[in-house]
Amino acid sequence: MEEEAKPTGITYQEAIKAAEQGSTVTFEGREARVIGFRTRSTIDTPNAARLTLDLGNEYVVIVGHFQNGEFIGVRREDPLSGSS
Repeated sequence: MEEEAKPTGITYQEAIKAAEQGSTVTFEGREARVIGFRTRSTIDTPNAARLTLDLGNEYVVIVGHFQNGEFIGVRREDPLSGSS
């Protein structure tokens, strides 16, 4: 089942800075530590990215893309189980 694309409120600049410094971003109203950030561009998805967050009680990988500088989440994955 395809999830609905949702703006995260996280900008590219925030994501890259937090990933480099091991700091946090605001995600869904709470602070989340960025533990991984990868971008990859292809012809089909020119601004594709994966953002791995530590929410304190769980980890989540958000797969999506950047649109107008904001990360749009398309799918969430559990990095420990590999399931969506």
